[in-house]
Amino acid sequence: MTYSYLNEPDPWLYSYTRRIVAVLSALGGLLTAYLTLSKLTEQKVAFCTNNAGCDLVLSSKWAWFLGMPTAALGFLGFTAVFLLAVLPDGIPFLKRWRWPGLFATTTSMAAFEVYMLYLMVGVLKQFCMYCTAAILLVAGLWLVTLLGRRWIDWGQLAFSGTIIALATLVFTVGVYATQTPPPSPLAKGLALHLQQTGGTMYGAYWCPHCAEQKELFGSAFKDVPYVECSPNGPGTPQAQECIDKGVESYPTWFIGDKVYRGVQSLEKLSAASGFQGAP
Repeated sequence: MTYSYLNEPDPWLYSYTRRIVAVLSALGGLLTAYLTLSKLTEQKVAFCTNNAGCDLVLSSKWAWFLGMPTAALGFLGFTAVFLLAVLPDGIPFLKRWRWPGLFATTTSMAAFEVYMLYLMVGVLKQFCMYCTAAILLVAGLWLVTLLGRRWIDWGQLAFSGTIIALATLVFTVGVYATQTPPPSPLAKGLALHLQQTGGTMYGAYWCPHCAEQKELFGSAFKDVPYVECSPNGPGTPQAQECIDKGVESYPTWFIGDKVYRGVQSLEKLSAASGFQGAP
């Protein structure tokens, strides 16, 4: 329902808000459905070559959220917005809750995309055209929802929007800070290959560089041969196996008759161990 004051006609946008929202959310749904399918089937997305900006962004640890592709979360959001825009008022409670639901959903999506924009520009420092398209679509949905209706209490709206955005950001940051990303095909294949060939990492649980090395493998690190050199904590004697190997720093890799010190990329470990690539 819209409201007019002093008999002023509603702006033209008010007559088309739901249609515009439906179109934008449908486009977003198609985009995120394609990205989700590509992620689940481990297929490259179109116009995205190896090590290009979109490839690096879409294969990063932030491309998964609560065990599912982040794009799938976007698909759920776009689908919810689409349904709120197109379903008829005859459905119980929908007429009353359509606009609060659209505002809450698009505000939450916008806050999430602001964080994704920060990761893309501030952390990964890469450009992803698919991610940018999703960000623009969400921004469009939020603006059309906000400006396409005559809201009665803008103060309450601003307060509610701030709470929703902050809650979304806190939840999102918390999830990414605690989750272990699913391993890439390269990480999974390399971990099993190192297990078969005896390539071993020597490290310490408190070592930040070891944590960085483990993060490159994600959850596949459980299959990597690993020796804990400092089971009793920093400043205590090394484990005897590490003393026998002459380990002086963490992490240290022993692959064949070669020793590699420091964090190693998956590509370097593949070359050192003779791994030909993911099956």
